Amino acid sequence: MLNVDRFKDREQASEVFLSLLDFLVKKERGSVVEKQNEEERRQTSYLDTLEGALRQQGFALRLREEDDDEEEFQINLKYRASDRYISAAQDLSSPQEGKTKFEEDILPPFISKFSHSTSVKTDTAPELGTMNKVMALFPGLRELDIDENTPVETVNDFKVLEVDRNLCKLKFGEEPIIKASLSFWYLTGEEDEWPLVGEFSFDYDVLDSEADREKLEMYPHRVVEGANRLFNALQKQEGWISFNTTTKTAFALEGL
Repeated sequence: MLNVDRFKDREQASEVFLSLLDFLVKKERGSVVEKQNEEERRQTSYLDTLEGALRQQGFALRLREEDDDEEEFQINLKYRASDRYISAAQDLSSPQEGKTKFEEDILPPFISKFSHSTSVKTDTAPELGTMNKVMALFPGLRELDIDENTPVETVNDFKVLEVDRNLCKLKFGEEPIIKASLSFWYLTGEEDEWPLVGEFSFDYDVLDSEADREKLEMYPHRVVEGANRLFNALQKQEGWISFNTTTKTAFALEGL
């Protein structure tokens, strides 16, 4: 998580942060192979029952509306836990074609939360007014002790403009190429003000071939060691990093 006081001028601050990242990556024997500055915008909100039944059981239901010429909605169901195996074991499948991700949120000083999520997309605004509608999209939720007739609504009437900024591609000696990005949340209509929250993250694609399915987490030692050193180095940048132990999802569901 980033110190948002540094990012009122997002363009200028992002360039300075990229220079810092470039320096740290080289210091840790890696290299930035491509610099980027593309941004994507979307409206983001979270849904739950009035009592927060999903949040109480470790789930978060997010709705995104892409802010571009092509209207598109993304519904994401996420489960987060401090135990990676509990998180990975959750049934987040959907009868609709979707994309599954597994993430590690690292909070200072290396406190890890593991998130397992599935996202599905639609060209029309989804009808998710009851748990029955949500359960039709994510049938695994029927195992929870939640009445299917329970109404679902936007949490705290909270809706933000989310700006994702592709920052660069980097590597530590070999594949996979790591894609680094920044993400910011703004109150609607206040993009020129300070962001509510900011986040630095990086990711890389998993292996695709069937023969490699059992090796998905067997990344080269040089890559994971370099990533570990980079995170350690970033946590020493007190002017740029926020040491509040939260995440964007926790901010939306618990921080208001």
